[in-house]
Amino acid sequence: MRKKTKRTLIIVISVILAILLLLAGTFAFMYYRGKSQFHKNDGNIKTDTVVLNDDDIEYGGKIYSLNKNIVSILFIGVDKQNINSNFGYGMNGQADSLFVMAIDTLNKTVKLIPISRETMVDVDLYDNGGQYAGIKKEQLCLAYAYGNTAEQSSKNVLKSVRRALFDINISSYVTIDLMGVSRMTVKMGGVTLDCLEELKINGKIRPVGETLMLKGQSAVDYIQMRGDDEQANNRRMARQQQFLSAFASEVGNQIMDDFSKLTTYYNAMKPYMSTDLSFS
Repeated sequence: MRKKTKRTLIIVISVILAILLLLAGTFAFMYYRGKSQFHKNDGNIKTDTVVLNDDDIEYGGKIYSLNKNIVSILFIGVDKQNINSNFGYGMNGQADSLFVMAIDTLNKTVKLIPISRETMVDVDLYDNGGQYAGIKKEQLCLAYAYGNTAEQSSKNVLKSVRRALFDINISSYVTIDLMGVSRMTVKMGGVTLDCLEELKINGKIRPVGETLMLKGQSAVDYIQMRGDDEQANNRRMARQQQFLSAFASEVGNQIMDDFSKLTTYYNAMKPYMSTDLSFS
C-alpha cells in the first residue's frame, strides 16, 4: 500500500512540475514575443538636429540618446458606433481622440501624451477606388477617413501622427469605437472620476467637481461631448486624458488581482477594437 501511495505521489508531483514548466515556458515565449513587437522599427527621429548615429542626436550643444526602454502605443477613439462598418474611402469617420501612451518598461511608469485632433499634418489621401491620391496637409482627425477597413484607417492615422512627432517610433496602435467604450465600462463595473466641467450626462447636468461613476452611455457622453467655443476641444482632450488614466488604472488593478481578467477583457474588446498588438 505504501509503495502505491508513494508512486501516486511521485506521479502527482511530476504532473505539477510539468504544468509549471509549461506555464513558465509559455509565459517566457509570450513575454519575449511581445517585447520584440513593442520594439519593432526602433530608430532615430527626423529633426533639423545633427544626427550622430541611429540612436543619438545632437541638439543645443547636448547629445541625446534614444531610450530603448520606452515603448509607445497610439490610442485612437473613433466617432463611429461600429468600427467594422464601411462607408467608403474618405467617408469612414474621424479620429476623435488621440493619445500616445509612452511606457517606460524599466522604471514601470506611463505617460499619456494627448495629440489634438485639429493638428495640421500631412495626410495620405486615397480615392473612392482605394488608389493613392497624394498627400494633403489637413486636420489629423481626417486621416482616419481614408481606408475601407479599421486597420487601413488606423495605420493611416499612425503614419500622420509619426510625421507630427518627427517620425519617432510608435510601435503599435489600438483603435476603439464608441460602442466599445460603452460595453467595456459596463463589463469592468465603471470608471470613477471627478467631473472637470459642467456637463449634461444621461440627461442630467453635472457640476464641476462632482464624483461620477461612468459606465455605458454616461462614459460615452463624458468623453464625446464638446462645446462650440475655441477651447472646447482642449477641454474635451483633458476629460479624455483623465478618463483614459482612470480607466487604465481600474483595469490594471483588476488584472493584478485576477490575471485571468486580461484574457476576459481582451476577448470582450475584440468586436469593438482594431489593433496590431497580439495577445502577447
